[in-house]
Amino acid sequence: MESKVNDLNIIFTDFLEAYSKNQEPIPVNFKELVSHIKFQERATHSIHIYPAKLLPHIPYFFLNNDFFAKKNEYVLDPFSGSGTVLLEANLANKNAVGCDSNPLARLISKVKTTNYDVGVLKNLSQILKIEIESTVIDENEKFPDVVNIDYWFLPSIKLQLYSVLKAINTISDEDYKDFFLLCFSNCVKKVSLADSRISVPVKAKLNRETNSTHPFFDESKAKLKSLESLNVFEKFGDIIAENIKRFENKKALNTNVLTTKIASEDARKLNIENECIDLIITSPPYAGAQKYIRACSLNLGWTQLSSKDNLRELDKANIGREHYSKKDYLNLKVTGITDADKLLQEIYKINPLRAHIAANYLIEMKQAIIESARVLKKNRYFVLIAANNKVCNQEFKTQEYLRQIAEENGLRTVCRLVDDIKSYGLMTKRNKTASVITCEWVLILKKV
Repeated sequence: MESKVNDLNIIFTDFLEAYSKNQEPIPVNFKELVSHIKFQERATHSIHIYPAKLLPHIPYFFLNNDFFAKKNEYVLDPFSGSGTVLLEANLANKNAVGCDSNPLARLISKVKTTNYDVGVLKNLSQILKIEIESTVIDENEKFPDVVNIDYWFLPSIKLQLYSVLKAINTISDEDYKDFFLLCFSNCVKKVSLADSRISVPVKAKLNRETNSTHPFFDESKAKLKSLESLNVFEKFGDIIAENIKRFENKKALNTNVLTTKIASEDARKLNIENECIDLIITSPPYAGAQKYIRACSLNLGWTQLSSKDNLRELDKANIGREHYSKKDYLNLKVTGITDADKLLQEIYKINPLRAHIAANYLIEMKQAIIESARVLKKNRYFVLIAANNKVCNQEFKTQEYLRQIAEENGLRTVCRLVDDIKSYGLMTKRNKTASVITCEWVLILKKV
């Protein structure tokens, strides 16, 4: 492993030398650079589904590189999502600090980076099984505040899910309770009537398919049929067993006790002291980003992390959100970035809402970048992963605008890498304004 780390050091030194000659971005393929790691099987990365996860090869490259951070130093991800950076920081013997506005993301990050006693998990799973089997649910009971619960869940599934939740709530240790709550959350969408191929909840219906020869017809038919007789308890038990195995694998990879904490719910207010962070690695959301709260709405309701009435407030806390009232975009906001403001003026003539979404995104990202620069130690690095996308068919140079913001606020660009990735849409294909990401830019910034 030490030789691999040394190789990464040499590779990045070569990148720096090449970039210093002409300041041109360097094409890379992080999957090839870190091809010796199978991330799908690595520790607890796959503990829970989550939309638009960061490619783990990228943080691995920087965290296992002495050029950026050494053992026991502190790594921050101000947009930590499901904790990819936080977990890789721990596995690389670094302490981790995260921040995310989504309660489900914070739960995933907390659980996947907790050092559980696997024996206790196994014992509790047996106790929980007995508790579930003895739980009796009255159909007239007050169920969790899940949005459109009867639309998304068959009556038998709803009763079984509530039995599991009530049993989980009997666990007194909050850390261990969170493990089982996360397993429960990962079960929710799998036993719902939502189409598993789409990140946001869309009901799976056979009449959505053009005919019985459609490639997804058999898949949809099989799922709807299986739900009629599905044993949720068995499904939940399988997920628990899989996740316990992941923690056994994690223990084998790293036995060091490192600290991981979620410092804040807002990247613009980190609640961290000045200049205490050794390295920042983050992939912020895009303008017109994935609908994180909507995608997680069923999970948030069943886990009681949010009521359905609070979902809109959670959405408002997301940088890159889409929902605004008309009064919000009666006038176009000025970002202070000359090229961006010129482009946004043209977009505003076509679609005032889209122009407002993009403008407000840059304004809020500026606040987040300034806050990140505040907590970063001098002469240390900020790795910012971003991508360009299109707004009303106009190219929106997100990475370039964010780089300009960073350079105006105490950071200097030392290298730019660009990685071609398999294209993916920011939103569901039903959205005609959906954009496609074709490559990711990795900006290496240094605090001066």
